[in-house]
Amino acid sequence: MFTIYDVTSQHERSLNGPRRLPGARAVAVAILMALGMLFAVASAQGTAATSEITFPNGMTGKVDVNPAKGFVGSEATLTGSGFEAGAKLEIVWVAFDGTWNLEMKDGEYTGNFLGRSYTQRNVTLATTTADADGAFSTTFTVPEGFGGNHDIYVRSNGTFVNKAGYFVRANWTMSPDSGPVGTNITVTVTGLDQPNNIAGWDAITYDNHITGVITAQTTHGTAKIVIPATGRVGKHFVGTQDAAFGQPYLAIKRSPYGYLNLPEFTFTVTEGDPVLPAPVADQNPASTPGVEPTAAGPKLWVDPSGGAVFTPVQIHGRDLPANAEVKLAFSQMSGSRVTTAGYQAMTVPVATVTTDANGSFDAPFQIPDALGGAHRLEASIGDNVVAKAYFDVMSTGLSLEPARGPVGTKIMLHMKGIGWTQTNNIFGIVVDNTYIGYACGFSTNGDVEVPLTASWAPGWHFIDLYPSFYRNKNYSDVDEQPFFFRQAVLTWQDHPHQMHFRFAFFVTE
Repeated sequence: MFTIYDVTSQHERSLNGPRRLPGARAVAVAILMALGMLFAVASAQGTAATSEITFPNGMTGKVDVNPAKGFVGSEATLTGSGFEAGAKLEIVWVAFDGTWNLEMKDGEYTGNFLGRSYTQRNVTLATTTADADGAFSTTFTVPEGFGGNHDIYVRSNGTFVNKAGYFVRANWTMSPDSGPVGTNITVTVTGLDQPNNIAGWDAITYDNHITGVITAQTTHGTAKIVIPATGRVGKHFVGTQDAAFGQPYLAIKRSPYGYLNLPEFTFTVTEGDPVLPAPVADQNPASTPGVEPTAAGPKLWVDPSGGAVFTPVQIHGRDLPANAEVKLAFSQMSGSRVTTAGYQAMTVPVATVTTDANGSFDAPFQIPDALGGAHRLEASIGDNVVAKAYFDVMSTGLSLEPARGPVGTKIMLHMKGIGWTQTNNIFGIVVDNTYIGYACGFSTNGDVEVPLTASWAPGWHFIDLYPSFYRNKNYSDVDEQPFFFRQAVLTWQDHPHQMHFRFAFFVTE
């Protein structure tokens, strides 16, 4: 004997109780629900964030929250009864911090991406005191964080004694709602339920074309997406779609996840001067200042410690043997992931220097035309490595040539400093808010040329480059769901490889 519930109100069932369905419809829903639940449960194993709090002395009293659902920033009231009169009570919200898992060995990134994980973090919402009847009432504001179900615990004298539940819904906004081509359209969302393998993994569409996927793994469920206004003068439609399986699922309202808030916005492209991106040289990343190590012993560092390809830097050595010949070389990978030959580590000589009487040296260098990412720099005397440091080759935009021409013009997009790891050897290419594919830079030492053909209507068109994930290290053994691999990640600030470039091309009459 079992009861059939309305699958389109999944989150409300847990909060407000069951709703029965009549007759044959109930039987059909039962079958679909069973299959859907089996699939959802199987796919969620291993990654879902769950509370680890227990009740060592059992549960005391009764608590309720009203309303039981809302958005980040909403207010709700928690009430309780049946507690000891005058008891000092702490109201605790269970939150989670997300991270991308990068495989590390000896303090260095091996290049392997291992997925994502979550760590529980308890947030005190309020403190209150039970009255003479053992009751309390306190109002709180829903804190910024991931969406979905959250436990709210009552703690007395350091021990958890009861709890209630609150459901955080995603809340979307878009601004502005009009402007000429190239205007930055900012879509902001709070309360993405990313610990859930399906509910919190969305994509942006523009005029029914897939633009890219959204993540909020390290930003606590909050994401900001900035895309250019493109297309003809008139109305255009910016959509939000669940895309946990790699592509938007378009019938979401008839699924177990029909409760998701996935709005569509309207943007009106107006007449006026276009908003063009900055020259690519100005979009290249700023250099990262180098810092002298503080540990005792031989010291080696690079200043700046990272920057675009060809950035001038200085290599500094201190507290080395006096008047010694020091060989400098940096680590590099060579090869490819898509051939049977594979890839291997190698070292690239930089220079040979001689320390002064104090064991110091300063040598000019430049960020090399090499694979992007972190490189280990070693200082060797004879056969012994006496000091090491790291510098970062950042993704570098070179050119889009030509920048204008008639329909059919052959265009070349040129990038350097693309990496070799599973998180920085790849970038997604979006033309006029439509994802068209990706490119990699491992086998070409970070130097990537992407040919394009101007196939668009006369006027301005925009090409955006976003980071992506190549694959999971254990991709053949794990369920890659949510599937965000080889997609354009629009929330580039949340990605381990924070790159974004925008180019403009003008199609002449």
